Amino acid sequence: MYKEEYISKANAPKGFKLYESRDGMFTDRIGPYFIKGRFPEAVLGIRIFEHHSNLNAVAHGGLLMAFVDTIGGYTAAKAGESPSVTANFNANFIRPVPLGAWIEGRGKALKAGRKAIFIRVELTFEQKLVFTAEGIWQKINKEKGYQT
Repeated sequence: MYKEEYISKANAPKGFKLYESRDGMFTDRIGPYFIKGRFPEAVLGIRIFEHHSNLNAVAHGGLLMAFVDTIGGYTAAKAGESPSVTANFNANFIRPVPLGAWIEGRGKALKAGRKAIFIRVELTFEQKLVFTAEGIWQKINKEKGYQT
């Protein structure tokens, strides 16, 4: 689980609460993530700390992609009414995200089919678009533990 110091240092804006991920221990290692609202209007957030940065002192691209993957998975699970796994996503880095930044992410289900959900995610910093991604999340069969 996250170190308590990171949760308090994140200083999440009003209305955000700690996001309890169900995607395993990886998110616990790179967070903490926060959430405000409910699907389909939910907003996820993260404060960029030093351990999230690269040599240029901005958010590491892999961190942004992992955050987007979580937002996409959350959106797909809600829109598809089923657990899902990432099948593909295309990432677009628009501008750098500085240390200390509060990033907000919103996911939108473009289409929910029988086997897959098509998602678009946008990340913003101070209401400016910094990153977008479009992808496909494949539904999984809970009983069998694999894709349908």
